[in-house]
Amino acid sequence: MREEEKHPQDNQSDDQTVTQLLAHLKQMRGSVPVNYQLKSDLKKQLLQKMRDLEAKQTKAPNAAPKKFGKLVWSGIAAAALILAIGGFVWWNNSSLAVREHEVLTLPAQAAVELVDIDSKATQLAYIHNNTELKTIPIDAELKPVTIKLPPTEGKYTGVAWSNSGKKIAVVEQDKKLSRIWIVEMPTSYSIGSSRLLKEEEGVLYSSPSWSEHDDSLAFTRSKNGVDEIWVSSTVSFQEWKLVEGSQPEWSPDGSLLAFNKAGEVQLMEMRTGKVTSLAVGQWASWSSDMRLTYTHPDGTLMEVNVGVEPFVTRELPLRNQSSEELIKGNWANKGKHLLLISRHDQLQQLVISLASRK
Repeated sequence: MREEEKHPQDNQSDDQTVTQLLAHLKQMRGSVPVNYQLKSDLKKQLLQKMRDLEAKQTKAPNAAPKKFGKLVWSGIAAAALILAIGGFVWWNNSSLAVREHEVLTLPAQAAVELVDIDSKATQLAYIHNNTELKTIPIDAELKPVTIKLPPTEGKYTGVAWSNSGKKIAVVEQDKKLSRIWIVEMPTSYSIGSSRLLKEEEGVLYSSPSWSEHDDSLAFTRSKNGVDEIWVSSTVSFQEWKLVEGSQPEWSPDGSLLAFNKAGEVQLMEMRTGKVTSLAVGQWASWSSDMRLTYTHPDGTLMEVNVGVEPFVTRELPLRNQSSEELIKGNWANKGKHLLLISRHDQLQQLVISLASRK
């Protein structure tokens, strides 16, 4: 009797096991986020099963089934390899590569909000010597711009590009006063200007964020150790409190507001006011209407899709990253480019870099 006739149930069981393993691998390749540890385990199981079955075929006396068996398992090995390669390609397409190191360096004690990237990823803006607003072109066709800021005895502590790229919000802390300025960028027809949006005594302003149509500005208002998120209209000058917290970040379509409270990234639905806790972290930034990243306390960049519940977070790897500690990431150009702000303890600097998706 032939070997395969002696153990028909064993062969059937082996075929089912391999089929199930392949199905699991294929399913995991298409899922987001992917559990890469489990995927790796499944591939190991599949390869071990293939080795076991090949050993069985080697012992069989009939040469024709042996040859046929080798062809079958070669096909399975090829399928497994394709799945593995497919998973590898998916991973690389979703990861980021740092393409420009040290575009700018700032003193280590400088506020991380002193630099920002415009929405189209064409230029950076930062505060220079506490007296000027400067730009660094990313697009080779642009030229650097320098704008004199109103004289202050205090400090300029933050900048934020508008979505149109025509304005920049600038935060000033002058002794007991906090101010938010709106700087109009120069054009072919104008030289640029600054106007005061709001001023208040006894508080600290920080982390401004523009609304979808640039008609409102969300910001952190801190008083007596309590952080609150307020909104000020850049048109009517009306203002109102949204929620307790800090580091507001409007989603691109304006329907959601991510912010920080008690060391957690939280999410507010603008229509209903509903607030949901996402994860431990800070400095949320939107790469799309439903996808955002934030910095975990261990310095890793995490990503979450808020359009799917329950929320699942995963690390977003940064290739070619140096050893600096990541503090903050700001997305631009619809999630294709990322401004990275990191701390380099040895050099006592904040290092500004640029990363891109492949």
